This record gives sequence, C-alpha cells and structure tokens, in this order.
Amino acid sequence: MTDMPRYESPRWTAEIADCSMPMTFDQYSMCGFGCRYCFSQFQRAIGKSKESYIGGKLKAVDPDKIIAMFKGQTETQFSEFIAQRKFVQWGGLSDPFCTIEKRHGVGLKILRALREMEYPVSFSTKGTWWAYDERYAELFRGAKNWHVKVSIITPDPVMARAIELRVPSPASRLRLIEKLAGFGLTGVTLRLRPFIPGISSTGYRDLIRAAGAAGADSVSTEFFCLETRSKTMQEQLREMRRVTGFHLGKFYRDNSRGAGYLRLNREYKRQYIEGMEAAAQEAGMRFYVSDAHFKEKCHNGSCCGLPAGANYSRGQFCEALMVAKKTGKVAWEDIEGDLAYAKRFKWRSAAGYNTRSTLAGAQFWHHSMYDYVRWLWNNPKAGQSPYTMFGGILRPLKLDPAGNVVYGYDKTKE
Repeated sequence: MTDMPRYESPRWTAEIADCSMPMTFDQYSMCGFGCRYCFSQFQRAIGKSKESYIGGKLKAVDPDKIIAMFKGQTETQFSEFIAQRKFVQWGGLSDPFCTIEKRHGVGLKILRALREMEYPVSFSTKGTWWAYDERYAELFRGAKNWHVKVSIITPDPVMARAIELRVPSPASRLRLIEKLAGFGLTGVTLRLRPFIPGISSTGYRDLIRAAGAAGADSVSTEFFCLETRSKTMQEQLREMRRVTGFHLGKFYRDNSRGAGYLRLNREYKRQYIEGMEAAAQEAGMRFYVSDAHFKEKCHNGSCCGLPAGANYSRGQFCEALMVAKKTGKVAWEDIEGDLAYAKRFKWRSAAGYNTRSTLAGAQFWHHSMYDYVRWLWNNPKAGQSPYTMFGGILRPLKLDPAGNVVYGYDKTKE
C-alpha cells in the first residue's frame, strides 16, 4: 500500500446543482468489478487520467491525508462542507468494497477514523464480503449515521453474471441487505441503478419486493444513459447484445432525443417508474428517482434514498423540486442557505469537476461554485436549470426582489 501511487479524492460531483451529497469519495482510482455498463470507465478514460486508467495502473489515496481533512486539521475546499457534517457519498467512481479493497485494505483505516468521529457517510456498493469480515462489520454495527445502498440491476443470476463480470450474485446481495438491516444503520437502500431495458425490465417488481422483505427501507432508480461517442462503450454494447439478444444501441437511438449522450424519453420510462413505485409502496419502502425524468416522485430531496431527517445538502434542485411540489412554488432563498460551502472555492478550481470547456471557462472563470449554481437557477434555458433538467415541471413564474427566478410547480407535467 505504501508504494502505491497516490490518487486524488474526494471530488465534487458533476451533478452538484442537483445532488444531496455533492462531495463524493473513492479510495482507489479503479474498481475491481468490471461492470459492462459502468459510466466510470468512460469518465476515467479521458483527460489526464486516461493513460493510467487504460493501462490498469492502480492508485490509492493517502489515508492519513483523508483523515486529517475530516478532522479539520488541514484546510481544503471541502472544509466547510465537512464542518457542517453533511453526508458524504463513498463510492462515486469506484466501489468501496470491491476486490481491490479486499486485497489492499486502504479504506479500513479511513473507516475506523470516520466511525470514531461518527461522521455521516452513504456507501454505494455491490460487494458482500466485507459484511462478513469482522474488521469491517464491527464498524458498521450500530453506526446510526451510516447509510448503505446495495446495487442490483436484475434478479436473474445468469444475466447479472454476464453483465457484472466479477460481482457477487443478486441473491448474495439480497442477503447482504438482510445482514445490513440488522446493523442499525441510518438505512439500507436497494439501488436499482442503472435500470437497463432488456436487462432490468423483467423481474424488477420481484426484485423490489425481495429487497423489501430482506429489510431495505427504500429503493432508488435511474435509467441507463448511453454515451455513443465512446469506443469502449461500443465494445461493451456488442458484448451486452451477445448476452441479451437485445440491440441496446439501436433502441436508444430510436427512443432518445439528440445525439452523443442519449437519455431515453420520458414516456418510455413512465410504465417502469410507475411499476417500481407501486412495488415499493406494496413493500412498505420509500421510493426515489435519480433520473431527471420523474424525480418529482422522490419521497424527499435526497434521490439516493437518505431519509428526510438526514443531514444531507438541501442546497440543490431536487430539494427545490420537493419544496415546489409541497407548496406550489419555490424561490432561490429556499435552498441557497445550504450552499454556503460553495462560496469557498472557484468554479475553475472545483476538485474533480469538469471545467475543460473553453466557452464555460471564459464565462465562469471568476465565479464561485455558488455563483455558478445560482446562474443555472436564473437561466431556465440552460441544460442544468431546474426548468430544463426536470422537463418543465418547474416553470419560471417571476423574479423575486433580488432578481432571482421563482419557479412554480406544474402538475400537468407529472
């Protein structure tokens, strides 16, 4: 571990304007699971990290540096966010409990420190071994400020094995949910993401019911998006078609708007969203949608499944959507108080954030990240504005006295 090259983490998520846990952390530069749909492989195979990632060069964080950051012993652009003890997402581009952690154990020292501090963390994983390893399990028992999302995209073991190459079976992940439910955590969420047509679209109701029976208190879903410009993705699509007999690339081209990065249209998703919502209600689980389409169906403003009382960031557009759904409208002042952390660093220097666009660089070079999110709020035609992102369900009504847009909730768009 000491000889391993260093990896820089945490980072700010690309969805910072719409995310309840914008600070995301990974202890390794790679993941050992090899899922064919993984968006991380496409993100990491560009820019400065491309050579190391494609070459399989493993890097890891310095645990002491990470612990010092969380203890407030070093000043970083994450310091205020940490000082507010907001939930952090562990497992953004890599799985925290994949085969690499089992082999190297870099995360264990960090876990011990965070548990001692009782720092709020939401983990996203497909791994199971760690819950049976007493070194890890003892840290999770009674960790009321820790939340775990267990990812399962299909209950079919043959399909899962072909798509998620080195991942434990769906049945073993359901057993993980059952084990974690007995640990007394903030909660355990079935992460039915990404929902992939031809793979997830059969058996998903049974999967939700099984997760609920195992003790999951919530389910979070998001539809797979297809990056057609990636050669790696094209190779994976060919393999997925060989396994499933389903031409996913053609399906996305036929049922998406635009080009390049393809998102399925809203009406195709409706039948499945409604089916998942009904199954979750039947199982007594809270329901969440991370997809921009139908995000209004979220139980509260954390689309990853954190309960309403958790200390997640409310300075984001999903929270605004929840406010508007409840009251009929939402103003900038309803969310901006929880964006104070974003005033402390510039857009151009945001850790891990994509600032490669020359046009965006010229426009936002002197903006703080707070200024940038406010700009998105006040420009409804922008791609990540509340109006555009949610398909018009939040529509601009007027300007408040400070010149910020006030949005109204349009129930006809539901």
